[in-house]
Amino acid sequence: MHTEEDYNTQYGVTPADPAEGEGLCNLLKTHEVDTSGPALEIGCGTGYLTFGVGQHYPGPDFLITDPSPAFLCLTQNQFDGRSTGTTRRHYAVFNADDLSLLPAEMFSVISLRSTLHHILHVDDFIAGCARALKPGGALLMGAEPVESGYLLMASVAKFIPTALRAAGVDMKPEWTRQLNDFTDTVKFSCIRDIDKRTAEDKHMFHPHDIAEVGAAHGLQMKFLPTATFRDYAPPFARSFKGFTDFFFIYIQYCMRFDAEFLELIRAHLKDQLSYIDDCYRSHPGPAMTGVFLLKKTQRNQSRDFS
Repeated sequence: MHTEEDYNTQYGVTPADPAEGEGLCNLLKTHEVDTSGPALEIGCGTGYLTFGVGQHYPGPDFLITDPSPAFLCLTQNQFDGRSTGTTRRHYAVFNADDLSLLPAEMFSVISLRSTLHHILHVDDFIAGCARALKPGGALLMGAEPVESGYLLMASVAKFIPTALRAAGVDMKPEWTRQLNDFTDTVKFSCIRDIDKRTAEDKHMFHPHDIAEVGAAHGLQMKFLPTATFRDYAPPFARSFKGFTDFFFIYIQYCMRFDAEFLELIRAHLKDQLSYIDDCYRSHPGPAMTGVFLLKKTQRNQSRDFS
């Protein structure tokens, strides 16, 4: 729907920010991941995760990939004239479905940010990652939608027309379109018995399902709810501020709700949103997203992908 060059503007992303990748590398240390081998990033996009990994990964090589040559060029340009660490960087046009082309036990780290929900066959992908990882290595995935949290957002959104009508506000046709785009997208991503081959955003996830798939292929999962990679980089501040904050960021930047509509939602759903925030006043939640860290603790027993 948008050109690669406009991606950062659409989502309000600041490129060449090392915190995301630095946080990932700090997680490798705290979870005692073997980093003696190369790292692989799948779906680098504009390099939001890549730049920091390139600066802080302690291993010898870093293979940066994306299906889009335009995204690869944008990411490569992030490093021009900047301090880049000691890791050798390599670039390749690569699709996640092509994991079978990689040698077994080649990588110490496989990383993804906001990529898994684009991959059609998630179980096969995780199995392929397990095959490509060295024992002691890890698959790390961040900024992936958690099914229960997004379903809660969509359920709140379904109440918006009722709340506005009760306040004497008429829904504009454009607002109805924006709202339906959001709730239909969540429903489509949650449903698992339809053909999703032509869709860009395909899935939402339940941590238990990811853990089960990982365990079947020798990967032990640690799920860090509501966390981002950058939370584990200085100043170690939690980026998740609460349900209301996440809800409005998502419908503004991802679903493109207009400013007038956003303000009306904020005013007339205040009680409902405050109720959810108050339920989590003593701990972060609900889990809208998070970091999945799957460490290979034994030799992979999954089927051969070669």
